[in-house]
Amino acid sequence: MTIDEIKRDETTHQSDTWAQKALEHLKRDNLPPIPDNFAVYFSYHSGDNPNLKMAMDSLLSQFESLTQEQCAALYQSHLSLEAEHRVLNETTTSIESELKRVMGVLDQTSSGASQYDRTLTNFSGTLQATVSLDQIRAAVNRVANETRVMADQNQRLHTQLAQSTQQLTEVRYSLDQVRKESMTDPLTEVGNRKFFSNELARATQEATETGTALSLLIADIDHFKKFNDSYGHLVGDQVLRLVARTLIENLKGRDIIARYGGEEFVILLPSTQVQNAVNVANQLRTNLGSKQIRRKNSQETLGVITISIGATEYCPNEDLDAFIARADAALYDAKQTGRNKVMIRLVAPEQAAAVQAKKEA
Repeated sequence: MTIDEIKRDETTHQSDTWAQKALEHLKRDNLPPIPDNFAVYFSYHSGDNPNLKMAMDSLLSQFESLTQEQCAALYQSHLSLEAEHRVLNETTTSIESELKRVMGVLDQTSSGASQYDRTLTNFSGTLQATVSLDQIRAAVNRVANETRVMADQNQRLHTQLAQSTQQLTEVRYSLDQVRKESMTDPLTEVGNRKFFSNELARATQEATETGTALSLLIADIDHFKKFNDSYGHLVGDQVLRLVARTLIENLKGRDIIARYGGEEFVILLPSTQVQNAVNVANQLRTNLGSKQIRRKNSQETLGVITISIGATEYCPNEDLDAFIARADAALYDAKQTGRNKVMIRLVAPEQAAAVQAKKEA
């Protein structure tokens, strides 16, 4: 059986277990196993949505079971696209409102400018004609009045445009925040899988264009499920945050960190050959092993956390899935040979040749 087949079997088994727990939990709460309800409970037991899990834990600590209304609210808040669509719709409406207001002001100013232009033209015609002093005085008064009107309009325009600029700046900030949140894992505050996918595409393109090295590490917390089951999910969340913080503290500014899913983290190391990446990985492993997990309320020591890491180096123009799969295979080697270690998988020469031939074809 291949590594991929073993992993697929493990994933299928995990999914079956989570599905069974979700159905049993739904039955205990007397909720029908409709798709939305099942999605909430499946996500809760799989732990793939930390925000949903925290919200549901909070509800379950207050009530023995969830109501249909509470379950529907969890689905809408954490699993439905409706929340994101609502933010985008509100933002779009706000921008459209501001643009309409600005266009209205500009239309008024344009109308006033046209009137002012006609007044000046008439005044010029009056001066060129043979007129009396009283007529000139009256023409000057009209110009002075129109000038005051234009000055007032320009001041209003300046004020309203300043307000609109502020409003649009706030809208842009809100959009930036929404984008940042959509790219961030809320539990660990590092990038999420979507963030990693974007950065992977950018980093591999840069490595190919510049001819510089690019290495990838995939780190997995050893025996995390056993630790989670022994001490509870809140302590498990504390472990994930500790690992993320350790990664951040021990990596350089250009290095890219993301939570890949569950207890796995991925690290992209630009301009880094794989042997140097292994040195970085061992430093991360050692630093993490020096930290202890304690219960926040009692300061009871629960032990240390170890990680297994797989490392590989990018082969220019290779398929990104192959790049990730190679690092994942190295991680599997580390797990199978004792854990708490770093293992390497390099692209085979014949694979590199095939990638090069595909590029030149």
